[in-house]
Amino acid sequence: MNHKIELETLYEISKVLSGSLNLETTVPYVFRLLRKLMGFERVTLTIYDPATDQIVVRAASSGEFPRDGFRRGEGITGKVWKHGVPIVVPDISKEPEFLNKLWKRGDLGSRKISFIAVPLKRGGEVIGVLSADREVSGRESLDELTRFLNMVAVLIANHYTLKKEVEEEKRSLESEKKALQMELRRIYGDMKIEGVVGRSRQILEILDVIHRVAPTGATVLLRGESGVGKEVFARAIHFLSPRAEGPFVTVNCAAIPENLLEAELFGYERGAFTGATQRKKGKFELAEGGTLFLDEIGDMSPPLQTKLLRVLQEKEIERLGGSRPIKVDVRVIAATNRNLEEMMREGKFREDLYYRLNVVPIFIPPLRERREDIPVLAYHFLDLFREQYTKEVRIAPEVMDAFMEYPWPGNVRELRNVVERMVILDTDGILTLEDLPAELRRKPPQGTEPLPQGTLKDMERRMIEKALRETGYVIKEAARRLGMTPRQVSYRIRKYGIKLPR
Repeated sequence: MNHKIELETLYEISKVLSGSLNLETTVPYVFRLLRKLMGFERVTLTIYDPATDQIVVRAASSGEFPRDGFRRGEGITGKVWKHGVPIVVPDISKEPEFLNKLWKRGDLGSRKISFIAVPLKRGGEVIGVLSADREVSGRESLDELTRFLNMVAVLIANHYTLKKEVEEEKRSLESEKKALQMELRRIYGDMKIEGVVGRSRQILEILDVIHRVAPTGATVLLRGESGVGKEVFARAIHFLSPRAEGPFVTVNCAAIPENLLEAELFGYERGAFTGATQRKKGKFELAEGGTLFLDEIGDMSPPLQTKLLRVLQEKEIERLGGSRPIKVDVRVIAATNRNLEEMMREGKFREDLYYRLNVVPIFIPPLRERREDIPVLAYHFLDLFREQYTKEVRIAPEVMDAFMEYPWPGNVRELRNVVERMVILDTDGILTLEDLPAELRRKPPQGTEPLPQGTLKDMERRMIEKALRETGYVIKEAARRLGMTPRQVSYRIRKYGIKLPR
């Protein structure tokens, strides 16, 4: 036997097997090498099938897969499986136990065909049999061929073992991933609140606080820039509270002139001032048994702050022009985009009122600080306006890129308005860069502080990589978690050169 050809064949086989874990594609190529370089005529690989308790053909040099397998101890192949040692048949025409079961060889004439079968082992267990036949002469060459075929069997067995370990690891990871996804869905489902859209860490933390504070009667102060959705969170607190069946009444303290705000809050009696032709209940009375949301509380005048403090302390109001106190059962939630601490130092906001309102402070970060919520919000608004305007519209990936890079000085409110405008004006069913409002295509408005371009892209890349890792690199699942489509995630994977494990 030519040892140079033997080594060359083993080298080529090892290269083929290391290139892929797909047994169905690698082993047939191995068989072609065995036939071409080593002169084997028929080569067969059988692997144990627990469903039939037989070893069945998984690969054959003919490309055909006979239905019949072997029971333990049946024929030469079955005996190799049973005993775990190679068996050599020098001349198959003279061996009664050679079943000729798989290949159905015809009349061999004067040809002396030898048959070699060697076991494939995984640990100490026989998992299959590799068999081959060829025309040979001399016992010595049969020994060498058996030794060589045994080395090939070890390579295939290692390949099969690695494949099984990878499959088992994949199943284990898939099982863990599904368990984690179910737990995350349960947690997010438990925490999800109607109207609150977002899956960033900051929003989840706010939802956790809301779930804990809502059942209490504590006063809540919502802080954050204009447009972050403070009223949405105030409504969430109300509808998760025991007062959910009661009214939710809102007052924007900045939108009502100071001389009218007191009457708006506390109501008035007939004749209290010129034009007061009949008694009118104020917002506190209208919110009886429910929640009163005082938006932009920092714009309330100092005299009115004093009256509000008394209501919070005494739980009673007096209408303008009235003389008797009226008890009220109202939960107050306040909100502001102003720096109340600085206003206290300047004497513009009462310190005692501040501490009355600030029992449970909740800060809602601006949209530019939680960019992973941008796609989720954008698609939420897209669905909302598609239904409202009965239009089939989708967002092109480059538009979402522009959304991610824009600083959103108007926060969630601005994003909502932009999506609505684009849906209304769309004519071809897809929102492209040409459909973007002018402010998203030029430099950010003066006074905003957009993050550097590189930082934004790095942030989005990290966000996508994190979602991919947490979903086992399943693009569809990562897209669902990010609020994107699989196509959009795939686009960003290519854009950022994100490496996926093989």
